[in-house]
Amino acid sequence: MWATVSNAEARLARTMNQTFSGKIIRAGLPIKKVLLTNDIKKLFTDQGNFLDRSDIKVFTAATNAQLLKVHREKKVDLIVTQLEAPGIKSEKVFEIIRENEELRKVSVIIICNDTLAHRERCKLCRPNAVFSIPVDLPLLFIKMQQLLDIAPRRDYRAALAVAIQGKFKDRPLPFWTENISASGMLIKAQEPLSKGDGVFFSFFLPDGTHVSGYGEITRVNRPGSEGDAYLDGIKFTNIDPGTRLAIEAVVKKEKRTSS
Repeated sequence: MWATVSNAEARLARTMNQTFSGKIIRAGLPIKKVLLTNDIKKLFTDQGNFLDRSDIKVFTAATNAQLLKVHREKKVDLIVTQLEAPGIKSEKVFEIIRENEELRKVSVIIICNDTLAHRERCKLCRPNAVFSIPVDLPLLFIKMQQLLDIAPRRDYRAALAVAIQGKFKDRPLPFWTENISASGMLIKAQEPLSKGDGVFFSFFLPDGTHVSGYGEITRVNRPGSEGDAYLDGIKFTNIDPGTRLAIEAVVKKEKRTSS
């Protein structure tokens, strides 16, 4: 997946940083291992970022040779690296990883320049996602979380960014999807929305497909008591046909899994 976003999507996603801030403790979940090259580690300067979660262990590597060594020893769940990491070419490193039975069970995000040459090189690495420089960090956070959360769910839940024109000073807000279909979705929100509001939304499906488009609030369920969340129904009004097909495939797959 080549993760490119419009200016509106990028501005929208920046607010998602707050969704993943702070320490999050999830009892009973296994520790997820993340491996970052040093240049990528420098992007995570916020002390309250996504990687501060108690169920994530972070490793770093200065070179591609060290990246390969750490992965062999730790069997990490996710690698985030830049295409031009020092040392061995990234294509060679990921050829070794993808062809090894024990090492291939890892998700990979590669960050590179937005050039044809770099795109072609990235294809040889067979990553799960590619982000171009300059990196939109909140979108990267969302994608990392999606790749680390492998539990199947019938009612798919994902971090969701929503912008409502003319409301909240046009400030995009973080929400969560509760379930989704090809025609719309139910979202959970702490902020009150209004029936008839037009919205712009952005999130990732479990297979890594980036979904963005426009919709309309068609149903609003107010919380039953103080502290409960709002449940709002969104009808898709403008979404790419290919993305709609991807949503249908996810819904069918999760129904088969749960049956």
